[in-house]
Amino acid sequence: MKSILMALYLDTETTGLHASGGDAIVELAIVDERGVALINTLVNPNRTIPWHASNVHGISDSMVRGMPDLNDLLPQIRKVISGQQLVIYNAPFDVSFFPNRLREASSVECAMRNFASAIGGKSRKLGVAAAHVGHVWTGEAHRALADTLACKSVWNWLEAKKSKLKGHSSKSNILQHEIITCRFCLKKLRIPSGKKLEVTCPLCQGSFLYPS
Repeated sequence: MKSILMALYLDTETTGLHASGGDAIVELAIVDERGVALINTLVNPNRTIPWHASNVHGISDSMVRGMPDLNDLLPQIRKVISGQQLVIYNAPFDVSFFPNRLREASSVECAMRNFASAIGGKSRKLGVAAAHVGHVWTGEAHRALADTLACKSVWNWLEAKKSKLKGHSSKSNILQHEIITCRFCLKKLRIPSGKKLEVTCPLCQGSFLYPS
């Protein structure tokens, strides 16, 4: 069994927006945390690509002719994602195009939902999120490999933000109180830090200013 050492990032390009209506994948990419492509391929959707979809991602019927279809790729996909954390921008959309909903992954995280939660308000398109986190594009948007790398940048930003907030919270909790010794009976007392106050020992009832 694989151990989860790093997240994987997945993106698809499709013939349209509705898997349940017969739309299918025309391109697929999965990259690891280093940005290395584990899968990056055009996919034969076994149907015509509508012009309005081609206008978005630039993939035509001639480009996918002779390429593997999704059924051909499923064994490799399952092997790559098995037991791994999978991050997708707008995960519900991409997942709907896979027959087993990518259940081989240990978890599927939606970077779009997490980004919206982090900055507040409604969900943003990947391009907006990528610009917000300072992503530098290495390919054209709306192509699977370039979009997975943008998703990775957004997720890394979210994880760094989460880590920073956690560290700040832990630091605040540590600094919130301090332990001092009663000047009369030497009992250890826990008091709020950063304030000058009169301390009364609950054991001996002695009172003193701290700090003096």
